[in-house]
Amino acid sequence: LHALLCTERRVLSPGPCIRLTITTTSAMVTISSVEAEEEKTTTNRVEQQQAEDDISPAAAATTTAVDPMPPSLSTTPDGWTEMMGKDLLMKSLQPPENEENAIAIQHQDLVLVDWVGFKADSPTMDSSKSTIFHKAQNVWVTVGDKDVVPALEMAIRFAHEKETLLVWSHSKFAYGASTRTRQDYELPSYSNVQYEITIRQVVPSEERQQDYDKWTLVATESKKNLANDAYVHEWAGGQGKSRILYLYQKAAKELELLLDSNNAQTDEAAKDNDATKAVTQQKQKATELLLDCLNNICAVQLRAKEYHASKAAAVKVLERDPSNFKGLIRAAKAALLDPASSYDEVDAAIEAAAEQASNAELADVKKLQTDFRRRKRAYEQKSQQMYAKALNSSSGKKLSNDDETKNKGETAATKEKEPEPQSETAATMPEQPLAFSWSNWRTWPWSTIGAYAFQLSMPFVMYYMATRARKNNSATGIVPDEFQSSGPSPSFESDEF
Repeated sequence: LHALLCTERRVLSPGPCIRLTITTTSAMVTISSVEAEEEKTTTNRVEQQQAEDDISPAAAATTTAVDPMPPSLSTTPDGWTEMMGKDLLMKSLQPPENEENAIAIQHQDLVLVDWVGFKADSPTMDSSKSTIFHKAQNVWVTVGDKDVVPALEMAIRFAHEKETLLVWSHSKFAYGASTRTRQDYELPSYSNVQYEITIRQVVPSEERQQDYDKWTLVATESKKNLANDAYVHEWAGGQGKSRILYLYQKAAKELELLLDSNNAQTDEAAKDNDATKAVTQQKQKATELLLDCLNNICAVQLRAKEYHASKAAAVKVLERDPSNFKGLIRAAKAALLDPASSYDEVDAAIEAAAEQASNAELADVKKLQTDFRRRKRAYEQKSQQMYAKALNSSSGKKLSNDDETKNKGETAATKEKEPEPQSETAATMPEQPLAFSWSNWRTWPWSTIGAYAFQLSMPFVMYYMATRARKNNSATGIVPDEFQSSGPSPSFESDEF
């Protein structure tokens, strides 16, 4: 089933909702396992809470407030917790100060995280001797949204607020065949990695819903920044494109929903100046983030040489802000490189970009105009060459057909009658085609013409002689012997036929 299906499904039941994600990639399988284990853990906690209601207060005081690990996760003798067997291990380096009251991270919680990533072939490897390939501070991560690689997300999911963790991951839960660069270092493909993670703050999903606009802006801006970082350091020849596009598109979708809700709130708060001002500021911030995400989607598609998709993304930018310079200049670039676009479309986009460009941006517009003129001139020259080639080919084919017909006629005439050469020199001379003209009538082949003329004239001569003989016989009444017969002679009304 995991090998055949690649889709997301929701199984609804009268009780809690279970979200199952089925896909072929190891990363998504990891998240599926996390969500299934989460639902099991929630059910166990509900049953435990119901049991606690039936026990005495003294017995209840001996129970722990927070279950440190779900019962399905096992711990090795050296202190590592197996989250995905031996391929994903986690160890707590510094537990939270008040472990009993520490907040356990749940699905869709917003978490502020710091982490440092090292290359580590095995869990026992000393990370201090390895090169850092990723370092991040104060990054907001939404649990379950695939903001980070699966190894990081799994560790964050099973952590607590104010806790420091050490995570070792097989390459399939990190970057797999892809790579990541940092300064002059590039993480090789299929590298096992190790992370040191610190959980700074946790915003539960219930608190996020209470101040939806604020935390949605925080989460979407973090997604945009993570995508920007991946665009620079995780492109890897296009292997990181899908994750980058996912983060930008996820942020853009949430911002569109936020703007729709803000439009409704603006109508409701029209009478309250303070509320209207706050909603307007949030709307302005959300619009800026949305335009940035859409523009960056256009840039990613341009870098991936998917020009038609890039032009479509630029159109979305211009639908919301027709004077957006980045949208105009990228729309012009995409249209210039898209085979399905016309030069009129490119010219219009460049002119619109030139109108909105500042002094510092005019250089980009002029460069694009130069490229546009060069491509258009080359296209016109190529079109003329193709037209001329097609015309010459058509004319040459016609001449070739005429020559072939003429050669066939001459060959047939030669086969019918080949004149004997008068001399050895004449026999070796190639036969020249006959050209009949009144100016050179002396050179005509009169022997051949005379033979054909004699044959053609004989019927007329015979007809003339027979007519004269009949007239003479009619006048004298004499019928030649060859015309006599035993029967009556035919009679004619006239002498003319």
